[in-house]
Amino acid sequence: AAGADGARGGSVTSASISASLDPDSLALEPGDPEVGSVMRNEVVFCLPSTPADAIAKLLADNILSEIVVLVDRRPVGFVAKEDVIDHLIAGDIAVSGSDFAVRPPSTNVQARNMLRQSPLLVDEHQRLSEVVALMAHHERRLAIVTHEDDTVVGMLTPRELADFALARRAAVHA
Repeated sequence: AAGADGARGGSVTSASISASLDPDSLALEPGDPEVGSVMRNEVVFCLPSTPADAIAKLLADNILSEIVVLVDRRPVGFVAKEDVIDHLIAGDIAVSGSDFAVRPPSTNVQARNMLRQSPLLVDEHQRLSEVVALMAHHERRLAIVTHEDDTVVGMLTPRELADFALARRAAVHA
């Protein structure tokens, strides 16, 4: 069995102890909340066995450019829309119908065939500005928000960032 910190070990931070104890860095800024208060509580995901056409529908229906792949409720990677498009252009995916729940898959390509490693995982207590900086640095449009035990609890996309910015602007101008 894994220890209290989970199967991957304890938490690691790049901040020095003195910086983490700095009272100025501990003060909460209303304009820079914890990402857990801004995230989408619903997590759109697929499994390694999810067919590519179903992934395309999930991406389109949820206005996403990336989707996390979960195994036993743990993130193992992600699929980017560019990879689905590449398979579509190559003729590996046939577009037919719109209800993937009632028709058989039109492709043998599955998430496992397009799996990219290392989804962007962030802790629910990280500051929004830090998560946005990570997303920009890694050129990602999806951050998977996790609880301290690595359980997926939400996701952050440009949609949630825009909602937060609009709500903040409305509050300032109210």
